[in-house]
Amino acid sequence: MLLKFNPFLPLMIICLLGAAACNKNDAGMRAGNLPDPIRIELRSAEQEMIRADQAFAFEFFEQIFLEEVLDKDKNFMVSPLSLSMVLSMTGNGAVGETKAAMQKMLKMEDFSDADFNSYYKKMKEALLKTDPSTKLSIANAIFTNQFIPIKPDFIAANQSFYDATVKPVDFGLPQTVNIINNWASDNTNELIKKVIENTRAEDLMYLFNAIYFKGIWTSEFNKKNTDQQPFTYENGTRKQVDMMKQTSKFNYTVDENMQLVQLPYGNQAFSMMVLLPAQGKKLQEIVTAIRREGYWEGVKSSLREAEIELSLPKFKTEYSKKLNDVLTKMGMGIAFSDAADFSRMSDVSAKINFVKQDTYISTDETGTEAAAVTSVGMMMTSLPVTPQKVVFNANHPFLYMIQENSTGAILFMGAVKNFDK
Repeated sequence: MLLKFNPFLPLMIICLLGAAACNKNDAGMRAGNLPDPIRIELRSAEQEMIRADQAFAFEFFEQIFLEEVLDKDKNFMVSPLSLSMVLSMTGNGAVGETKAAMQKMLKMEDFSDADFNSYYKKMKEALLKTDPSTKLSIANAIFTNQFIPIKPDFIAANQSFYDATVKPVDFGLPQTVNIINNWASDNTNELIKKVIENTRAEDLMYLFNAIYFKGIWTSEFNKKNTDQQPFTYENGTRKQVDMMKQTSKFNYTVDENMQLVQLPYGNQAFSMMVLLPAQGKKLQEIVTAIRREGYWEGVKSSLREAEIELSLPKFKTEYSKKLNDVLTKMGMGIAFSDAADFSRMSDVSAKINFVKQDTYISTDETGTEAAAVTSVGMMMTSLPVTPQKVVFNANHPFLYMIQENSTGAILFMGAVKNFDK
């Protein structure tokens, strides 16, 4: 169920080259009509879980980044929050080594089921409330095999903590695919219409998380200032792209690795963080840097307001990836094997058949619309100092993430590397 409009989660204020003064005043009036963001207060244990969640997000992103470099090296986006949430739901059915491997991969091995279930419940509820001007929905669903008994405690935990819709279906019927895909479409504002191709009678269940975000920049770009400018790929290729421009005040910092600008949405509860590599630096070096212990916290703490002459390309990315190999490399391979133990889910032996994520993002002068659906298919087995004015010209490959600002919870992370079709 989508929250009602104004604008997948980040923030900004309207100030433009040329007719800047008028636009800036209009933006200030609009922003002034919005309620202040609701700060999400976390207990010490929950703060530890946020840090664990971020560590998982950065490792997951790095693994995807490395795989894409070796593949077609295209733009991509993933949702760490969507993945961790649906894997936590799945983990409520796991025991023994399977449970331990999943929790360790999620960096949650120091916490009990009650801890992380409560954490995701709190985050889900709080994220939906913090900015009424941003459209955000987080939906969970479990489609179960209607012929196989599923343990009540597993269902109850996922309904209670994750508000999961549970629907028994016949996986042997072709129309079941439409039921599942329609759920995904309905919960992503029709941005992601297909998440599975078919189902089989031996399927035990499918677990889903869907996140939809639509945020309007606190400081919108004037479409009149958008023009064609060169964007240089890492291999030196140049391509003309639609480059949005504005000059306004944003939080900014710079170090030896990159420039970082924080672009807020709505009432500034959410923002897009744009990580632009310094001259001579590659995206891979930034990905490595943000995984270093304490680095990301240190960079964010050095953000200071500065007047920014901002150039940012419009971009749209649609991405789909099966995650079995990535998650196996990250340590939960046992969950995909016949040795998996999901006996808290059902009395029939089962393993994870696949984990897949489908994502969409579009960013233009108005704001950002983004969505992600993460699918888990279970099958039965027998089975420094800021200058006064800064030029931030994102005319070469960059990373971005969409976060909730008071906690740093990362909803989406992506890379813009090229504009090839």
